[in-house]
Amino acid sequence: MARKIVTLYIDDSSIRLMVSRGKRLNKLASAQLQLGSAELKEDIKEAEITTKIKHLLKANKVRAKKVVLGISGRNCLSRPVTLPQLPRAMLEEAVTREAKRVLPVPPDQLYLSWQARPAPEGKIQVFLVAIPRRSADNLIKITRQVGLKPYLMDIKPLALARVVKEETAIIVDMQSIEADIIIMANGTPQPVRTIPFPSEVLSSEEKLAMVRDDVRRTIEFYNSNNPENPLDDETPIFVTGELAEKPDLGKSLADELGYPLSVLASPLKNPKKLDLTNYMVNVGLTLKELDKEAGPSVANLNALPAPYRAKPISVSRIIAVPSAVVIIGLIAGGIMAIQATSASISAMNGQLDNTNYILEQKLLRKQELQQEINQLEQKVATATASRDSFTSALAEIENGGSTINGDLQAVTDNLFAGIQLSHIAHSSTQINLSGQALSEQEVLSFARKLDKCGRFTEVTIASIRRVGVGQAESEQGFGEEGSAEGEETTGEEGEATGEEGETTGGEGGGEEDAGEEYIEDVNEDMVFNIILKAGGNE
Repeated sequence: MARKIVTLYIDDSSIRLMVSRGKRLNKLASAQLQLGSAELKEDIKEAEITTKIKHLLKANKVRAKKVVLGISGRNCLSRPVTLPQLPRAMLEEAVTREAKRVLPVPPDQLYLSWQARPAPEGKIQVFLVAIPRRSADNLIKITRQVGLKPYLMDIKPLALARVVKEETAIIVDMQSIEADIIIMANGTPQPVRTIPFPSEVLSSEEKLAMVRDDVRRTIEFYNSNNPENPLDDETPIFVTGELAEKPDLGKSLADELGYPLSVLASPLKNPKKLDLTNYMVNVGLTLKELDKEAGPSVANLNALPAPYRAKPISVSRIIAVPSAVVIIGLIAGGIMAIQATSASISAMNGQLDNTNYILEQKLLRKQELQQEINQLEQKVATATASRDSFTSALAEIENGGSTINGDLQAVTDNLFAGIQLSHIAHSSTQINLSGQALSEQEVLSFARKLDKCGRFTEVTIASIRRVGVGQAESEQGFGEEGSAEGEETTGEEGEATGEEGETTGGEGGGEEDAGEEYIEDVNEDMVFNIILKAGGNE
């Protein structure tokens, strides 16, 4: 006769009970819970769960004591890790050490369960499951109070993964208070995510939007970490819970993500045609006892904490006691010698294995540190290049400032009484000076001094105009380059002016007043513009 299997799944929203006889389904029952409020005390929550479990068992006439217990994946952690080949005696210590390294929560706050299987290149692949101690202790305490004895336990995501027949698939379960997302690649369920909803009053469409975004991020995370084996477009997405109850929601999710849709189906026989939509976790828990009907998931460990497991009685230990007495009586001396030698060899082998493992961990850490050093060296090189660029730019700015200061100093050093500057404009190639002088002769003298100072390659008087009250302005432009040409032109003008003066003087005394009036006009204020080309000696 097939064995009876009783499974019990408990989370903050419901209790779900399933009873099967082998792979034939017999009973389903559930009870709703209201444990989401943070204001409820722990003893009140425990009392409600205890009462509901008792009622379910009594109403469905379930008298079995041994149960397979399932809990939510919220706050639980699961992860595959690879370790070097180690003796069984050292494996538990190595797993604990690796858990401290990879898990974000200290191991002393968790119950660790693990399952080892061979891996390529002489390695061991270990699948870890970590459950918060407080959650596990409370649930197991409650089940024992109602007379049940959990002998197997699993978390919801791994139970769902066990139902799927595909080696690579996406699994999404959406319930009233949370959703689970599992990527199963080559039979390994990883990554696994459990997403709590902020409120049970969210509509199915609002929850679907949150689930869709998280599924997309989970797929992107998996593909980025497995570039050699990403999920292709033919990977099926299996849905259950509300996504299966409302087909339009499941179809919308699959269409937006671009993967073919499948509804998660039970491999159990269901002669009563019971609705299993919200009992897929119980189906997965049942399959822990039915290996042939279970899918290819490699994660089929017992997550029940070690302190709550029944201590097996070893037949070999029972037989070993009288046998040992007989053997000791016959060859006590030889056995003692062999045991001493064997113990010594075993101890040395153990120390050697431990040393090899520690050395391998150190080498891995050295490689990680070397990668970090290389990254830091690249950052230092980039920072050095940026510093050199900034230093060069600053030097150019300082050189430009020195040039400007030198040009302005040369201009002010050559100023004298009778010259007043009103505007100075400096560019990279020239200086534009504007101002007033008492006479044209003052302007010419100022230009000669600027040329002689040797700082400027070219001194050009761009314009001069006379300013006087009631008189017409006369303007004269100069384009001489260099002081020598300016002096020669000015000399020719002086000679012309002298000749004109002689001619005017010969016309008689009547013109003397006119000559004096002309001299006064020449002495009126002059407005000038001088252009200097930079590049001379400092």
